[in-house]
Amino acid sequence: MPVKLFLLGSPGSGKSTMALYIELLAQDKHWSVERINDYGILREMFIEDQQKGAGRFKPADRGGFDVIDFKAFDEALQKLEQRAKLQFSLEEPEQKIVLIEFARNDYQKAFQQFSRDFLQDAYFLYLDTDIDICKQRIRGRVANPKTEDDYYVSDYIFQAYYRYDNGQFLTDILQEYGVDEQRVKFLRNNETPQVIESSIGEFVHSLIGKVVIRAA
Repeated sequence: MPVKLFLLGSPGSGKSTMALYIELLAQDKHWSVERINDYGILREMFIEDQQKGAGRFKPADRGGFDVIDFKAFDEALQKLEQRAKLQFSLEEPEQKIVLIEFARNDYQKAFQQFSRDFLQDAYFLYLDTDIDICKQRIRGRVANPKTEDDYYVSDYIFQAYYRYDNGQFLTDILQEYGVDEQRVKFLRNNETPQVIESSIGEFVHSLIGKVVIRAA
């Protein structure tokens, strides 16, 4: 069965950069990676909201959008699980990592949006990054976008929603779902990506190795 890996952290914490690096590591081991990011789901919801005039979202600068009704964040995660589960129903080689990326300010509430069995066999990587550094990275990426992940995140949503999160308690939160602490990895990511690449590499190689041993 494919490996389920949650990649978590605030906007600008480095999730997209680390996702690309994980993809390279996996390919080196002849594994594939399928990325599922809730930003695309939220954008679809924003477009629908604009068409219906529901007022749950509002346009932001640089073609972006802001969430006004925070219940939309919960709905997006429910849709995220549905899309991720499709990857486990496909008749494809099992050597695949399904990488699930999102940011929330309350991970206890966030994981309540998923079914218990969806979480129990997953792995979790949390990037702990200072908010000021996140904002600085976002300003840099929108000034010189290189990938579709280089999207704008407004100061409004940082102040209204992302000004803090409880990711430091992730291990305790996930214990409620029967997730062993060895499946959870925390990394400080205030420096350049190269600083934590070796730690990412160890984590991914360990993850792949455990799956290979279990399959054997």
